[in-house]
Amino acid sequence: MAAANLSAALRAPAHPMAKAGYGKRHAPDQAPPRADDFAGLEPREAAIAAYVDRLPEGAAIGYKVLAEELPDYGQQACRSALDRLTRAGHLRRIRVHVTVADGQMRWVTRTYFSRTARDADWWAAHVRFVRGMDAPGQPPAPAAAETAGEPRPGVRSPRSEAYDVLAGLGRREPRLQLSEGDCVELEHLVGEWLARGVGREQLTQALTSGLPASVHSAGPLLRKRLETKMPPSPAPRPEKDRPSEQIVDVVMMCLFCDEDETTTTLDHGVCRDCRADIARDEAAGLTGDVPDTFLARPRAEVDVAARMAELRSATVRPVLPAPRPRR
Repeated sequence: MAAANLSAALRAPAHPMAKAGYGKRHAPDQAPPRADDFAGLEPREAAIAAYVDRLPEGAAIGYKVLAEELPDYGQQACRSALDRLTRAGHLRRIRVHVTVADGQMRWVTRTYFSRTARDADWWAAHVRFVRGMDAPGQPPAPAAAETAGEPRPGVRSPRSEAYDVLAGLGRREPRLQLSEGDCVELEHLVGEWLARGVGREQLTQALTSGLPASVHSAGPLLRKRLETKMPPSPAPRPEKDRPSEQIVDVVMMCLFCDEDETTTTLDHGVCRDCRADIARDEAAGLTGDVPDTFLARPRAEVDVAARMAELRSATVRPVLPAPRPRR
């Protein structure tokens, strides 16, 4: 029943955590939560995505664990749903080669979830970022020979993320159209915000909200906001909580098996063999909801309109009940 699928997004069980160093990771620069974040997905995939979105970092989000925690679905159904979430750009799994404090090397597996759907190029750039090469979602860095000295003739120097944030404000809010000189002058202040852990979307929102009716000079106004609203520097973590690992290498891997991009071809984060298995399960009708006769408890009938109202009220604002029909 499609209606029952929505109930999964509303539960708040004590979800199991993965082993230390493994499990869910939040992808960077996501948009703030909204009631319609997963409106473009099928009901089951939307419910599972909303459930995973609410889980903390380090939670176990493999399809077998999800099937145990969401009893309306079986393992094949959860595997099929996660495959569709990778196609939609919400999930990727990577393997990180790290050197720990005692000098030993080991591989850890991390599954990144993004509330905001990303394309394949963004995820590839994110792998480079984890490896320590680039900022997430940005194009590859220039070759070392180009960054060591002057840029090649006719090639513009790469712009910083801070500059890009400033240059994009005019598209978001016409009253904040900046010149190139303004962007260069304010670049260091925006860079400090980013260094203090503020995401691009959050920073843009802070600069564009609550503007006066007319802005005569965008540069000085933004300087004032950047200086007076500067967030505090993150408190240093105790020595015992500081990371004791150094990343050596990162590779994208299949969401369902141990094969990575060095040994197989991945299509949106899933290898061909796993995707073929899922396609066979779907063709055989094995990826539907758990039949009522196999449920541990009767499946509750769900009013779809009422359930969507609960979802919206939990994330946005209270929803008034519909008026009762007159007798």
